[in-house]
Amino acid sequence: LLAAAFGLLGVTAAAAQGIELRSSATVYFGAASTCTQPATIDFEKVRDATPEWQTIRSEGVRKGTARYSLLISDMTSRIQRACRKVAVDDGRDCVVGSSDIKEDNGLSVKDITAVVVEMLESGGVSP
Repeated sequence: LLAAAFGLLGVTAAAAQGIELRSSATVYFGAASTCTQPATIDFEKVRDATPEWQTIRSEGVRKGTARYSLLISDMTSRIQRACRKVAVDDGRDCVVGSSDIKEDNGLSVKDITAVVVEMLESGGVSP
């Protein structure tokens, strides 16, 4: 039984290729090392669509202040939730920044930026 379990794990690991990321990469959803259907987002476009970032820009909230930290924290949570929802709806198991992939290992990588931005702009996800 134990040998069968190890054999099964070996087959699963071989089938899940994953992607290799740059050292400064950000994973918004999933696990890059085991994904089979990765997706990317253009972080700046996604960030710009969040109400938190719009508040920071319009009100000139300064980096280093408590309010800035709270807004960034809420923005990050909102982006992660939006990425997760779009990825799951689209059958994707990992979302990273568009410039974060060093090697895609032959996997088909899809850019989901437009759908994530649309969801954020429609207010379809909370922080």
